[in-house]
Amino acid sequence: MLTIGLEILRVLAESESPLTATAIAERVGLHVSNVSRALRVLANAGYVRKPTYHSFAPDLGVLALAGAAATRLPLIERTGGLIRNAATGSGMLVVLATLFRDQVLYLHRCGPGQEPQSAIAGGFPLHRSVAGLRLLLDRPAAEAEAALTTAARRYGWDRPTPATPTDPAACLSAARARLHDGVLAIHGWDDPGRCAIAIALDVPGQAPLALAVDVRAEPATATPQALLCLTTLAAAIRTRLEQP
Repeated sequence: MLTIGLEILRVLAESESPLTATAIAERVGLHVSNVSRALRVLANAGYVRKPTYHSFAPDLGVLALAGAAATRLPLIERTGGLIRNAATGSGMLVVLATLFRDQVLYLHRCGPGQEPQSAIAGGFPLHRSVAGLRLLLDRPAAEAEAALTTAARRYGWDRPTPATPTDPAACLSAARARLHDGVLAIHGWDDPGRCAIAIALDVPGQAPLALAVDVRAEPATATPQALLCLTTLAAAIRTRLEQP
């Protein structure tokens, strides 16, 4: 029952609108009677609500659980200060992120002189995230394109500048062409004057991570400074997370 409940919560959290028990059963591959029993338990516990008589959506219990867990995850708890110091020292927007299926999870986003915004999930287009794209490039091509396609259905495919790729296949092709020695540098996809640079960060025992910076400069100017910031920060994060 626990596994069923968690899968139901995942489906509801990823859905753009409330779902019926039948629709949930189809997505999790279970009989609707099993799903209905689990939904009653989740509703009684405050994790699921019924916006209409036949539909279900996440309730405040999910937010309370996620918020409490996020503040205690070592990956988030131990790295916020490092991200803040890197942003202040470099004068750039600094990001630590990972991917969960087709969603970018921003563990920290921080600009110079700011406190990090932490544990940000959902709502950001994957094709415009340099950190997300850097991680996608380490996945099999078909899996990466499928993730971009699913994300596009959820969040749309906006193109703030003509340089923004037109579709998932074009996006991956353009990103691969801009990946050199493990460094992904994208210029002008969000703003004609901005450069976003990302590297992968491998920490034993953690999900694949990416570090990224965003700066208003041309790639030739931004990349050396960004790489110094990112490599120094990567070493500090590894050391911090490997501590008992």
